[in-house]
Amino acid sequence: MDAIIEAKNLGLRFSAPTDKKGSLKKWVLDAVRGRVRNRHFLALDDVSFRIERGESVGLVGRNGAGKSTLLKLVTGIVKPTAGSIAVRGQVAPLLALGNGLDPALTGRENIYLNGAILGYEKAWLRTKEADIVEFSELGGFIDAPVRTYSSGMTLRLAFSIATAASPEILILDEVLAVGDAAFQAKCRARIEEIVADGATVFFVSHNLSDIEKLCTRAIWLDKGHVIWDGPVADVCPVFGQFAALPFLPIAEFLPDGVSDGTVPVVRFRNRRDGRHLLTSAREEMKNIVLKLSDWACEGTVFRAFPDARPGTEPLMRFLSFAAGVHAFAAGEAEAAPFRNRPGVWKFEKTVGHVFASPEPGLIPVHRLAVPGVPGFRIAVGDAERDAIQAADPSFVPAGEPFYVQT
Repeated sequence: MDAIIEAKNLGLRFSAPTDKKGSLKKWVLDAVRGRVRNRHFLALDDVSFRIERGESVGLVGRNGAGKSTLLKLVTGIVKPTAGSIAVRGQVAPLLALGNGLDPALTGRENIYLNGAILGYEKAWLRTKEADIVEFSELGGFIDAPVRTYSSGMTLRLAFSIATAASPEILILDEVLAVGDAAFQAKCRARIEEIVADGATVFFVSHNLSDIEKLCTRAIWLDKGHVIWDGPVADVCPVFGQFAALPFLPIAEFLPDGVSDGTVPVVRFRNRRDGRHLLTSAREEMKNIVLKLSDWACEGTVFRAFPDARPGTEPLMRFLSFAAGVHAFAAGEAEAAPFRNRPGVWKFEKTVGHVFASPEPGLIPVHRLAVPGVPGFRIAVGDAERDAIQAADPSFVPAGEPFYVQT
């Protein structure tokens, strides 16, 4: 196959001063004396992939994953600090629509200026001018200075110029949020035409439905690494689950992820009173994150077995009808006082199965409460328990600790 874009062990490292900026004189003196300290971080690390001519590839990942940085390497805006990237074709980048427009010039004048930046010949632009104006829907505003345009008008003009021709490689970075819904539909149709003409498309979007519609393959980036490169029908649904629950480790979502048979238990903290809620159910996590603004996620704090194992007992969650807070009982003996008061406490679920006694490699989990005050704090490990009690000595143990793997 003919690879039109090929990256091998691609890396990009940025550096930034760790000290606050002072005067230019101070910076020069510090630099001469070797006192300027920089913080280095990898925006991309060991990224490799091939895109064949005519492929449509989507790039997905959380904010800060390195998606836009990778597109800048493909377009040559920045150079890699490690590895190599080869691009074998004419590139039309739509990375920051409107950046190539001069606000002092009219929209019509900018057709020629921005078109020249994109590599279009002036004579060819004359033949396309009427089509660009019609597609942008600017009408008489085409002869007004761009500085008088709204942001939507500016983006419509930039998109109309950039897609006036079918390039060999089309680079798209979140460009389908241009204008109103009707114009967005036009933009999607225009891109589909370019794809049908045989262009290679490299597309970044947080809208997975656009990726699924326009692309056949997806590359998932996270923290500068390629997590999964595969068919869009496989990658996008899994990434969508991860994006909804970003506090769970990525390995929990990948089909080839190695598991020791346990499930992650996530801790949520009530923003008002600091009380804790534990859950291992993904759907419940989604509901808490999306619907209950009172809760802050503190991430995966330990792992539990979904089913009973030798030496384990169920960690049960009960809800107080009156106070609306939770209690956690490890084992049936601890659960009995809650079960014996059905009108006061409601059994909600078994969070997981945990160990009743210490064993090598296990960590204690302490339940702390203020006498007479509903609700619990969950401390994973002795150090966290000590920190809570040091900050508020009124917290006392609310039962014996249970033991978990982290």
